[in-house]
Amino acid sequence: MGKRQTRSEARIEAFKLIFQTEVNNDDIDFLFEHMLEELPKCADNIDYIKTAVLGVINKKEELDEEIKKNLTSGWKLERITKVSLAVLRLAIFEIKYIEDVPTNVAINEAIEIEKKFDNPDNSAFVNGVLAGFVKSL
Repeated sequence: MGKRQTRSEARIEAFKLIFQTEVNNDDIDFLFEHMLEELPKCADNIDYIKTAVLGVINKKEELDEEIKKNLTSGWKLERITKVSLAVLRLAIFEIKYIEDVPTNVAINEAIEIEKKFDNPDNSAFVNGVLAGFVKSL
């Protein structure tokens, strides 16, 4: 039996699904099914993954409002890369709605995902938006 999936690994899979639904408008049930076929160890964290992905989808407008409130002047939501947007939505959702995720973990993981999947320079932008959001709580 293989190693259990870590929460960090699950968070990356949640991010990928959020990104995929945003870019391709794919059916979420199909994506969950496909993910479990390709990465069976995602079953270890399927409750977290489903909560995060469905939560971001269902609260997208609210999450986007939080992002907009914390953008510096000159920035608009449309200017943010799709990767950064998915990262920010996931992190803000975790901070607001997933009680067992500490705020600093959500922020640090968001920065790491940003560095891995987008321009690493964008991580400072993501950090700034999240810091502003946390300060407003």
